[in-house]
Amino acid sequence: MNYAAADLRFVPLDAGDPATSDAWLRLTTDSAEDVPLSAAPPCAADLTGSVRFAPPDTSLAGEVAFLDGQAVGALRLVLPDGAPVAVVDQLLTAPKERRQGIGTALFRRARALAGQHGRTLLVGDVVEALPEGPVRHAGPAAFATSLGATRSGGPEGVHQWLDLDRHDPSAGGIPEVPAGYRLQRWGTVTPDGFAIAVSELGQSLGESMPETWGEGPDAVRTSHVRRYERMRVGRGRRAYHVGAVHEETGELAGFTSASKTTGNPRHLLQGMTVVARGHRGHGLGLLLKLANLVHVREYEPRVRLIETANADDNHPMIALNRAMGFVPQERLVSWEAPVAPAG
Repeated sequence: MNYAAADLRFVPLDAGDPATSDAWLRLTTDSAEDVPLSAAPPCAADLTGSVRFAPPDTSLAGEVAFLDGQAVGALRLVLPDGAPVAVVDQLLTAPKERRQGIGTALFRRARALAGQHGRTLLVGDVVEALPEGPVRHAGPAAFATSLGATRSGGPEGVHQWLDLDRHDPSAGGIPEVPAGYRLQRWGTVTPDGFAIAVSELGQSLGESMPETWGEGPDAVRTSHVRRYERMRVGRGRRAYHVGAVHEETGELAGFTSASKTTGNPRHLLQGMTVVARGHRGHGLGLLLKLANLVHVREYEPRVRLIETANADDNHPMIALNRAMGFVPQERLVSWEAPVAPAG
């Protein structure tokens, strides 16, 4: 039997509706092994917190599809502030209900929901196999094509894993800190003195920033990193950082970040590593990542698997990751479909 959208009841995913949130959590957890991505197991605390706490400068719009009282599908869109796009964060059909038209109904509902929020483009990542990686089913790409989506043509992503039981790049210690720099550690909450610098570096990826950034008495309180930290804490995540401080000026020359969920003691997510343009060429990127790995393992000794992703045109970082022992697993390809805004 093929279901149309009319057969389904779409209920908003709202933290104030425990019954719907619990149904969505069970659906997401039960479907984890069928998601075509070598991801960490779902963490209930992280998922529950994600309903309430969106990433900075975005809002979330999610719905759960019910059929005869059972949750059979879910969709969630990330809506970046001031952008014409809606990003598909989740479009999921219950394993036992696949090939029944529910996925198509969810996709059409996602387009309608994006239009209701004034967006003109629906975008999302599709997992594809790498030549040297494990087999990945071609179904997601075929599904997107059948519904009128096309490849965006932008940079693709490379999803990578490091298995510390096979190779620990920090086992021999970390490189010597270059003259004129010192390392600074911190945890989930960035020290006030670095909050603006972390925000600027993170949003610029190390390029030069306008001189007006960080001015005013509310700069630290309203900085990007503070809003990111609020999301992390709300999702029950712990974070670990190491920064490189230029001793002559006291400036933060670069930093790296890693975080983990409460429910996955073996898994770590390697986040951003960025070095300001004026401080490149000293090997700070590798130093920061190795120093932070040592930092993490002092507090999280059970960590064994580290996940990261990079744009495939970020050749320096991919090469650095390979040198550390990261193994590419799959390609993340961006697809897009036009949306007609409501009204």
